[in-house]
Amino acid sequence: MKHVMIALLVLFPSLLWAGSPDDKQALGDLTSLKMVCDVNVGEAKLLLRRLELIDETYSQLIDAGVTPTVVVAFRGGASLFVTKGGKYVATEDAEMKKEIQGWIDQFSQHGFRIEQCAIAAKAQKVDPADFLAAVSVVQNGYISIVAYQARGYALLPMD
Repeated sequence: MKHVMIALLVLFPSLLWAGSPDDKQALGDLTSLKMVCDVNVGEAKLLLRRLELIDETYSQLIDAGVTPTVVVAFRGGASLFVTKGGKYVATEDAEMKKEIQGWIDQFSQHGFRIEQCAIAAKAQKVDPADFLAAVSVVQNGYISIVAYQARGYALLPMD
């Protein structure tokens, strides 16, 4: 019988799991928090997943009774996906770009600040006028990110 129990626990470790996962220990008595998400992944599918994770994190904080203040800072290859039109991405990424832009719209509706680094825009050869209306172009994304951190925002690296 002992061997059967050990085998069950090895084969089904979920049997050891009691209850549902939660973040109560980490959140403690927090009622608000501030985070800046550093988004720089330039692959459409991965970028889409990162934005989904930002939304999931936001929703879970709201559900836990914590009010988040969120900045999403784009730089690197991610810059190409927060532009108007289709000229900056490959044809096969056009549909995912629309989904990514849907997340930008939703984030904007949630009150997120959405920033784009001008240095990254220049490196990616993106005209600053081509960014979505919800996106604020900042001179230097690194300055922006460290300044938010100096003001108490936690850094959430997204690749």
